[in-house]
Order: sequence, then C-alpha cells, then structure tokens
Amino acid sequence: MKKNIKSNRRAAGPDLERDAASVTTLEELFLTTPGITADAVSRAAIDEACRLTGSRNGFAGYTDPASGRLMAATPTGGKNKKRQLRAGLFASPEFKELCARVLKEKKPLLLNSIPAGVKPAGRAGAGMKIDRFLGMPVLSGSKQLGVIALVNPSRNYTAADLEAARQLAGAYAIILRHKLAEDARSREHNGLLAMIASSQDIIYSADMQGKIVYASPRIAAYGYRPHDLLGSSIFDLVHPQDRELAVKALAAAKKTGKTLPMISYRLRKKDDGYFLMEQKSGIVMSGGKPALITGVVRDVTKRLAAAELLKENEATLRNIFDTAKDAIYIKDLSGRYTKLNKACADIFLLKPEAVLGRTDAEVFPPEVAAEAAKDDREVVRSGKTLTRTYDRALPSGKYYFNTVKTPLRDAAGRITGVLGVTRDVTLLRKAESEQAGFRAAASMSEVARPLAHDFNNALAVINGHATLIDEDLKTSSSTKTGILQIINAVKWAAELTSRFQYFARSPVKEGQA
Repeated sequence: MKKNIKSNRRAAGPDLERDAASVTTLEELFLTTPGITADAVSRAAIDEACRLTGSRNGFAGYTDPASGRLMAATPTGGKNKKRQLRAGLFASPEFKELCARVLKEKKPLLLNSIPAGVKPAGRAGAGMKIDRFLGMPVLSGSKQLGVIALVNPSRNYTAADLEAARQLAGAYAIILRHKLAEDARSREHNGLLAMIASSQDIIYSADMQGKIVYASPRIAAYGYRPHDLLGSSIFDLVHPQDRELAVKALAAAKKTGKTLPMISYRLRKKDDGYFLMEQKSGIVMSGGKPALITGVVRDVTKRLAAAELLKENEATLRNIFDTAKDAIYIKDLSGRYTKLNKACADIFLLKPEAVLGRTDAEVFPPEVAAEAAKDDREVVRSGKTLTRTYDRALPSGKYYFNTVKTPLRDAAGRITGVLGVTRDVTLLRKAESEQAGFRAAASMSEVARPLAHDFNNALAVINGHATLIDEDLKTSSSTKTGILQIINAVKWAAELTSRFQYFARSPVKEGQA
C-alpha cells in the first residue's frame, strides 16, 4: 500500500505544481480584489478543489462569527450556490456523519467507499448517491474556521488529492482569517460611524497643533459641513475670550499626554453667535508620543438656560412660599412636617424650624391632631384633593379655617406626602354673618314700611274724630276726659309709628347703630 502511495505521489508531480498554482490563484484573487466577500472566496475555493480532485460536487464553508451558522458555497453552476447550515447540526447525535466527523476531529477524512449506515451531512445533490468522500478541516492553528467537503470524483481519491485539498484548505484558512477579521473590523467601524452620526454631540479629532482632521456630521447643526473644517484650527472656532484657556489646555495635553477631565468654553457658529459647550477628550499616542486629540463636545446652552430658569422659578416659588399669608406646609407619609412657611408657624406661635420634624400630635391638642391625621390618611388613601372648612381653637386664638390638602407624588407617580394650604377665613365668616343680618333687616323693611304707613293713616282718622268729639263736649263733661286720653294715646302711637318708619327706611344704619 505504501508502494502504491509513493507511486501515486511520483506520478502526481505535475499535479502538485498545478495545486500550487491553484493556491496562488486563490491568494491572488484575495489580494487583487479588496472588496471580495468571504462567500466569493468560498466559491473560488470549492471551484478549485473540485477542479483539482475531479470531484463532481461538494462545498466549502466557514462559520459566520455573527450568526454561528455555517455559510457554505457549492461549485459554480450548482443548483444551490450558497447554503446556510446550522453549526449545531454537527453537534447532533448523528455524529457518524462524515462532515461532522471532520469538524469534530479536526482531521482530514478520505473514503473511496462509504461504510453502510453512514452518510455525509446533507446530500451533495438531490437524489445523488454518494460513493466517495474527501473532507478537509479548515484550521487556523487549533481554531476551526470551516470545512471543505468533496464527493464523487470520476476515479478514486488519491494521496495527491488529499495533499491538494490540504494545501487549498491552508490557503483558504489564511484568507478566511484575514477576511473575517477584516469583516469584523468593518462591522465595528461601521457601527462606530453609525453611533457617531446619530450622536447629538460633536465628535472631532485634531493633531497636536490643533488642526482638525475629523469632524462628525453633528457639526452641520451649527452651519458647518464636516469636510469644510478639515485642516482648520480649532482655536479659530473658540471665542476670543476663551482662546487662551483652549491653547493652554492643548499645550498641557501635548506635554503630559493627558487631558483635563472636563473643559468648557464657547464655540463659534458659522452664521452668527456662539454656543457654550463642555468637552471630554483623550489623547491618541503614536510611538510613545501624543499624536491626536479626540474630543466629545456637548452643547450645554439649553441645559444651562433651563437650569437658570429653574433657579429663577425656585426663587420665585420660595418668595411666594415665604411671604404668603396662607399657611403652606408639607408632611411626609408619617405625618411629620418637612416644610412650612412663616404664616403656618405663626399659627402655632412657633418658629418654622421648631415645627420641622414634628407631628400634629406634638403641636395640637389630641382631638385636633386626630382629626388632621384622619384627613391626611384619606388624602393618601384616595389620592384625591380634600377641602374642608372648620373652626379651631389654637394657642394663637380661635379661628375659622378653609383647608385644601392634596397628595404629593414623585416622578414615578408614587405618593410621597401631603401638601396643605390653610386660609384664615375668620373675618370672612364674620362679614358673612353681618351680611346675613343686613339682608334680614332689608327684608323686614320691605314689610314694615307699608305697614307703618297704613297704621299712621288709621291713627290720623282716629285722632280727627276724637278731636271733633272733644270740641263738641262741654268742659264739665266727664266724657271729655276720656276723649283727651284717646287723643294723647293716638299722639304717642303716632310717635312710635314715626320711629318705626325711620327704621324701615334705613335698616342698615339702624343695624349698625
């Protein structure tokens, strides 16, 4: 058998030269076609393998790092020019399959007769009987990159075919390793470019003299086109008053190889004005020396404006809180005062800081504290605003209060406490009571005035008749005395009626009196 193998190798001398040429062809294809894909390399590899060994079919495939699938290419002109085979297929219980054996053992396999009950992983063609098989692992060191599987030559496979497949698999492995690494770098590079393009920050690189060598697309938001800035000095974009700071920062980075954690200055827009930015940056070293500075520039103009507006709003709200005549307070879920204004503390006859951290039970009588705590619990339980008007005796006096309590919530919507606003309505209640009295007097006036008028008319009739009778009686008549009493009584009744008429005409003044 050894004699036959040696004889085959001697006879295969021209074939080995042809094999080397095929390997060179595959390498040159990769080197002269920069954009060639791994699938195209696989197609060229299987084409050369079939040509060298006389195989009628087969595939060359590699494991895609991104998907974990075996990407297999069949010979040009085949029915399926590219197939996706799951890498997991070769770890299945059917490990007797020939391709699975090659992948598992990472060793070549040459069979000129297929043992009964064994078949390669997938048929070479629909309905095709497989009678000869040559499988070659594609290795990079000990790492399995893929496999070349060949079937059904017009003759038996020889040692020369095995060597040709080995050399071709070696070249295929080298090309695959470089191509897959290149693809990985390309994916990473494209991913970084996509991230940079979608970033709301400006990303730039400049040499250590400050000349811009890259500017991200975000710069267009400020009127510039990225390529227009290439070769420009970053200092030309810095506000004149901030330029010295920028120059010193770059000089220090060039000297130390380190940048400041954060630097802030104003940059010029193309059309007009400046925007305030914050920059984080790092140094790219080359040959042990700083070569480039790369920075991420964030526009903080709106953020600082919002912060300033928030500060102003907080000051306004604090002023309202401190000077309001209504009592304003906040309690946590345990009922302790966490904030209150002066008007609230004045009701307790205490200073605000003396009330903070205390509960109603520590400030009010027990029955008052219990009622307030009950209202607080209802607000927290229902999550709704509660309004009540009530009278209360406090250390500072007796009051009528109108109180509105509402739940306080955090950003997630959870209730964190109770906000209360209490208004002293004592004077209002007194005014309302007086107003009710005025309305009653006005109603009485509407009834009393016509009644007094009619009564006065009746008295005038009585007085007139009594006077006529009195004039007709003699002085010595006993009746005259009685008539005189009637006349006097009428006069007294008329005086009372006059007073009643005055009250009916001016009930408010009378009430005030």
